[in-house]
Amino acid sequence: MDGGKLGSKGELSSKNIFIGAALAIIGNLLISISMNIQKYSHLRQAEEKNETHYLKSKIWWVGLTLMVLGEIGNFSAYGFSPASLVAPLGTTTVIANAIIAVVFLRERVRYQDVFGVTLAIVGAFLLITFSTKEFSELTGKELAIYFRAWPFLVYLGLEVVLFCSLLFAQWRYDLENVVIFLLLVALLGSLTVISAKAVSSMINITLGGNSQLGHPLFYVMLIVMITTAIAQVKFLNRAMQSFDATVVVPTNFVLFTISAIISGIVLYKEFYGLTFLEIFMFLFGCVLSFIGVYYITSDRKQEETDEQLLLTNSDLFPGFLSLSTSKLIAVQPSNMLTATRVDYPMLPSKPTYESTGESHTQQVEIQDET
Repeated sequence: MDGGKLGSKGELSSKNIFIGAALAIIGNLLISISMNIQKYSHLRQAEEKNETHYLKSKIWWVGLTLMVLGEIGNFSAYGFSPASLVAPLGTTTVIANAIIAVVFLRERVRYQDVFGVTLAIVGAFLLITFSTKEFSELTGKELAIYFRAWPFLVYLGLEVVLFCSLLFAQWRYDLENVVIFLLLVALLGSLTVISAKAVSSMINITLGGNSQLGHPLFYVMLIVMITTAIAQVKFLNRAMQSFDATVVVPTNFVLFTISAIISGIVLYKEFYGLTFLEIFMFLFGCVLSFIGVYYITSDRKQEETDEQLLLTNSDLFPGFLSLSTSKLIAVQPSNMLTATRVDYPMLPSKPTYESTGESHTQQVEIQDET
């Protein structure tokens, strides 16, 4: 009898993990599609010289709705699957954008894109196959015990010290280094993942009939999740403003995924019970995903127009909450009253020869008048 119960519990846990993986993949697909729909809405308004506010566009709202549904799916995945599995599956966004760029935007198919997509798909397969199959949702009381464990307290202390040191060094010496910015994002991202998994688990348990909404930890984790997600946007935007997307995207994905995996191992013990071969194959799947993202995003030349640049590089970010929030910011026009001119604050503005010439002419005219 006991063996039967244990077996059914293991099967249920394995089934839930596959549900979580499916939610993560579908969620990232919806987010990718949503961003491209919103971009299409802005470009259509720009081509038609329509000065109507983009919030009145039905197409834009369809895109936003899909993004919300995608984020809900991505968030819910943490309640079913280990964080170490959900985070690497963010490659779905990169794969989807590569396919959309070729099929719908008629971009040229590059051999490295095909190679990168193939590696990312194989990596995702290995991640799902060799991920831990023993996973249980945690109540508020169980989470409190996990948070008081000394390995997590040491890990959290090291994260806080490293974050404060990097932040001080960046502020004191005015460092413009992509690794520093993205390490700050990754450190915040690990807390976002930890809190998102805790909130999602407690919501799932609540929906199952055992309410966790009265536990203070639920609201603490909710605040931590929102705060760290918003903070990530700031540093991610700084990185995108100072460095090319082809550098930021793969670096951010690698650092964010590593931080999520480490936090899952330390706090939720997600590698416990796995054999050496399973751990090796899981990590090998992560490496394949990293390489795949690198090949897909590398050597993408920035086009001359904002519209073309927007269609290729602005929403390649995989990840959770803050990354999609950054993409939402990037895809909206900076001029809130009209969509006829589309500016993207996430992308570095480069002066054109035409604008430089005009400014020089104006200065000469002023000097002549004086």
